[in-house]
Amino acid sequence: MKQTMYITLTIITLILIVVFTLQNTSEVRIDFLFWSIRISLALLICSLFSLGVLIAIFMLTPLIIALKSSLKKDEKTISELQEND
Repeated sequence: MKQTMYITLTIITLILIVVFTLQNTSEVRIDFLFWSIRISLALLICSLFSLGVLIAIFMLTPLIIALKSSLKKDEKTISELQEND
């Protein structure tokens, strides 16, 4: 059941991405300092979204590692306390 739902959500997401890409094919010009680039609007939006996801992953990774470490330490303390009882 869970796997079927995952596959369904993946297919729906892919269909939405294809529709988005087909509707945003116009070119935009980006000027930054000395560079000027022409790029598809859909490619630009997808690239910036991906960059945002990567930045979020890099920023959250230390927090996740710290929480996992704290969880292991707490589980060890709980098991020691249960053994003493």
